[in-house]
Amino acid sequence: MICTQAAFFFAEKDITTYTISFILSSAVYLLFTISTLKFEFDNKKLWLLIFIFFLIKILFITTEPIGSDDYYRYIWDGKVQLNGINPYLYKPNAEELNSLHSDLLPDKVSFPNIKTIYFPVAQWIFVLAYKVSGENAIGLKLIYLLFELITLFALYFLLKRFVIDRKYLLLYATLPLITFQFFIDAHIDIVGTALMIASIAFYFYDKKLFSYILLGLSLSVKPTGLLLLPFYFQNVIALKEKVKSVIIPIIVFVITFLPYLFTATPLDTLVNYSVNWTFNGMIYNTLRLIISNNYTIRFICGILFILVFVYLYFIKIELIKKIYLSLFLLMIFSPVVHPWYLIWFAVLLPVMKSYSGIYFVSIISLTFLTVIKFQTTGVWNESTVILLIEYIPLAAIFFYELLKQEN
Repeated sequence: MICTQAAFFFAEKDITTYTISFILSSAVYLLFTISTLKFEFDNKKLWLLIFIFFLIKILFITTEPIGSDDYYRYIWDGKVQLNGINPYLYKPNAEELNSLHSDLLPDKVSFPNIKTIYFPVAQWIFVLAYKVSGENAIGLKLIYLLFELITLFALYFLLKRFVIDRKYLLLYATLPLITFQFFIDAHIDIVGTALMIASIAFYFYDKKLFSYILLGLSLSVKPTGLLLLPFYFQNVIALKEKVKSVIIPIIVFVITFLPYLFTATPLDTLVNYSVNWTFNGMIYNTLRLIISNNYTIRFICGILFILVFVYLYFIKIELIKKIYLSLFLLMIFSPVVHPWYLIWFAVLLPVMKSYSGIYFVSIISLTFLTVIKFQTTGVWNESTVILLIEYIPLAAIFFYELLKQEN
């Protein structure tokens, strides 16, 4: 697995080689984790492996993103804000921003006729990254390294808290999805998940105030962490603590928006994305076989997820399992499931040791075959075969795990 990831550094940097390397690395990871779950690792070997895979991430700091062009939007937003302009105010191709144009930006930004969707803490990361490295992704990736360390430390202490063998840290540390989606393609979710997993760690160590603040900051990268609020609320007994568990994260979240709130917000773009975009959704694509209306399918997906979430809220299982399952099932019911989205539950794999989760984060590499076709032909067309390979075994493994836990 080390070879499959590191070899790409010396290979030709095109979408085909990228996809082959991602798929091969994910296949080896899947086999490796089976061994990890069965055999022991001495401490020296464990920390050496973690260190090597961290070095592999460092290797790709100077590599231009290949599988996604989202980082152009990040850099553009950082540039706009650094020039004293609210990034939510104008579309990249707006005349008001002509003075900021360069040979690279905003020409390389996807959908320059749509305003940015990214929340304030993400915007602050974009500003810092632009200050560090200007119009390239190096600054972003350097920042991501710091958040990757936060994630590893938080996971280490969570494993200690739950008396779980530290070898399971490898389920996250060696994951190819992290290398390819964040240290090559530079997606911002790694910041949100680092803040979320740190919040979870502080919560279980009874440092609730720090936990709530960190969760609020995570929400201001991407609101996925909202799923934690009901469980935090449920898990404390005193009414005062229940109120704090909800109010403090929301207050922190709102405060991050205050510098932007009175001129513009990302709400319009968020709504547009939520109602129109689709990719790789399990339930969405299944329902599409019998229902043709996009909005009806989305509504049903939303209702089904809410029902499952309410069930999770009331059943008597461990808090950490509720959190994991809510994040995992969000990906199952979501109409849009890009590979980098899976990091939101992947950060908890060392604690949960879920085979279905491990399979999901591995097999999703196949979706980049769609990206190859798009980048080479301009046609965006999801493969039914890939969806079947991805989701039929995933569903089987997941239900097997549920039945095994009940017996």
